[in-house]
Amino acid sequence: MKLTYLHHHYLLLNCSDVCLLTGCLLAVLVFAGSAKAQSSKRNSNWYFGEGAGLTFNGGAPQALTNGKVHTREGCAARSGPNGQLLFYTDGRTIWNRNHDVMAGATNLGGSSQSSQSALIVPYQNSDALFYVFSVAGQNEPGGIQYAQVDMNLNGGLGGLTFKNRQLLAPAAEKITTIPHCNNLNHWIIAHDAATNAFVVYLLNDNGLILPAKVYTVGSNHQSVYGSGHPHLQKKGYMKPSHDGRKLAVAVSDSVAGGFLELFDFDNKTGAVSNPVKLETAETVGAYGIEFSPDNSLIYLSTLFSKKIYQIRVSDLTITATITAQSLSGSSPGIGALQTGIDNKVYGTQPGGSYLMAINQPDQPGTGCGLVSQAVNLGGIKAMAGLPFNVDTLPYLPPKVNIALTKLSGCNNYVLSSKTENLDPAYLVYQWYRNGVAVTGATSSSLTVSKSGTYLMKVRETKCLDIQIASDEELPVVLVEANPTASAIPDSCGAFLLNAHATGGIPLWTGMGISLSQNQQDSLIVSGVNGRQTFQVRVTNPDNENCFVEAEVSVTFTRPDPFLFASSTRTACGDTLTLRATPTADWDSFRWQQPNGSRAVGSVLIARQSGPYSITAISTATGCRSETAIRVTLNPNPEVLLANKQIDTCLALGDYLKIDPGTVVDADYSWLKNGNIISTNQVLEAQAYGTYRVVVRTAAGCQTSDSLRINANCPPRLPVAYVPDVFTPNQDGINETLVIYSSSAKQMILSIYNRWGELLYTGTGDESASAGWSTWDGTYKGQRVNSGLYVYRLVMQSRDYPNEFVQKGVIEVAR
Repeated sequence: MKLTYLHHHYLLLNCSDVCLLTGCLLAVLVFAGSAKAQSSKRNSNWYFGEGAGLTFNGGAPQALTNGKVHTREGCAARSGPNGQLLFYTDGRTIWNRNHDVMAGATNLGGSSQSSQSALIVPYQNSDALFYVFSVAGQNEPGGIQYAQVDMNLNGGLGGLTFKNRQLLAPAAEKITTIPHCNNLNHWIIAHDAATNAFVVYLLNDNGLILPAKVYTVGSNHQSVYGSGHPHLQKKGYMKPSHDGRKLAVAVSDSVAGGFLELFDFDNKTGAVSNPVKLETAETVGAYGIEFSPDNSLIYLSTLFSKKIYQIRVSDLTITATITAQSLSGSSPGIGALQTGIDNKVYGTQPGGSYLMAINQPDQPGTGCGLVSQAVNLGGIKAMAGLPFNVDTLPYLPPKVNIALTKLSGCNNYVLSSKTENLDPAYLVYQWYRNGVAVTGATSSSLTVSKSGTYLMKVRETKCLDIQIASDEELPVVLVEANPTASAIPDSCGAFLLNAHATGGIPLWTGMGISLSQNQQDSLIVSGVNGRQTFQVRVTNPDNENCFVEAEVSVTFTRPDPFLFASSTRTACGDTLTLRATPTADWDSFRWQQPNGSRAVGSVLIARQSGPYSITAISTATGCRSETAIRVTLNPNPEVLLANKQIDTCLALGDYLKIDPGTVVDADYSWLKNGNIISTNQVLEAQAYGTYRVVVRTAAGCQTSDSLRINANCPPRLPVAYVPDVFTPNQDGINETLVIYSSSAKQMILSIYNRWGELLYTGTGDESASAGWSTWDGTYKGQRVNSGLYVYRLVMQSRDYPNEFVQKGVIEVAR
């Protein structure tokens, strides 16, 4: 494609190649409560054209003159949640917030002559991670490539994690994005260069999902004129409606054609369908397009005239033609159209230093209010492109309403539901009665079969899988009786009857029901034995022919009495455990003790002698059974050995008297090592060890105690025998110095020559019964000469903390 500059430095249309320029893609629009876009600080800063820019951070848009982008067409920018600039691009280069080239962000594959050269899409709505798509010109081989920007890199100035990944080639100069219906993922939409194929990619938490979905629908982007040669229809915007349900494409070529085509878009599946085409004299050179904030209108610009066409979305009827005042130095046409965060639609006149604005774009007709010189760009020229805002889906509050209709006849009611802002193709219904899901009630209406309070819960499975309950709960009263009977606790044959009647007064009949209680909803009957049946009838007070009858039966059999196996219990000690074993009939127990105190449970610890009464209770029947048991507690004898350990020294013939104390009418047994050694009360112990005494009363109760007698005799000093001579002459006899000792815990031997030089040192203990074998008569591996040598023996005693030193002379004889 050929681009021609005139002396006024703006883009004009060459007769052989139409210079159609496209807008930049920018930011995110947030919706809530309606389909209209609301301002998002992430779209606050625009950079476009020949270094032009503006910001919405001060309210009304103000010119920015610090931009570095110089592009005839495509560009994109992104700001943070508070309106702070993050980065911007022309599809070839990315500049950071300081207007420096982002590290590595050059040669990205875009073109200044590509309609939509750049697109920035946040990854999972992140403010730190973005996909940047670059679109080459129609006649360039690169097609669409993409890179990833991470704002956490380079100290928050951002950097690339990868770039130049091929997406689609050849490709038309069109790319856009529509949020997935979950408002988290995004659809990336491109178009084949010369066919009617839309190529749709999903960007989700796993990245860009390949392969793409392809939808061959609508018009080819290639046409044939006059000579029979094909011409690529390559210029013009592709943009979505703000609610993500429509996709508009402006298509024109280098000859004289052009059209607008509108499609349905399914933001759950990514499907493009149902094309509707507008191809008239007004659409020749179609280029810029924008939806009104409420999505009811489309605005279309061309680069052949200063006219903007307002088109109704519902039938693609042109509802108004508004003409812009020609700006000095601008081209004959109008470039991109883009909604700002103030919900005004802005447009460019390539080569002009003002942006135009449509102040009331939701207003049909010429009352939409076009201002040709709305934003002064500070003397810097705009070209054809403006940044595109990446929308989020509108949040329309879902709602479920239910209604009750009474039909003719008895108990004939129907519940119906109506939903708002929910997709009926993805709804799952569930009716609830008194807070419990009604089995099988999964349609939008319900024929009522029981009284209760009803509500509807609707689950939409389209994207977020949300569940919405109806705003109200509706009470429904049928003529009903659902009688129940329950045994009354502690009654043994009394039952509570409950009619659970609705829609009328109940009338009971049956044994034991008196006239004073037969019209009560609930009543008590007693004395039931065996099986008995009770009937209840409920009649509509306004229609005696509308009634229901029901019955309920009860059965009662009194269980056999509860008995202990023995009526008396005797035990030694201060306590006795009493157990009442539960049976199939008796499962709960209450006790009364001799002192009058009460307890519950199947186990009781008896702490005094006397009678214990027990009441066994049948939880199932309410019956009781009374019985008793007499407990006799015999005390254990008291035995006291004052000292549990005695340290003494039993010399020959000595003994130690041990007396555990006198117990009347008791037998004594003294044991050592498990053997009885005495049956006297007082033991004369003549040896060390552990002694145990067992005292048993006439009632058979016994107690035991024990003590230990330890040896505590005066300690002994360590003694060692060191030979005077040994003969290490290799005859196998007396080759090493052997030392014998007693009462020594450890010994250290040192050998010195006559000059005091240490020849040997070693450590030993008393455990070696054959003596401690020490020095072999060598020094550093060499035999020493015969003669006298000094030794020093340090001993540690088993009984004393101090060391004992023995010195002497040893002779080596060879």
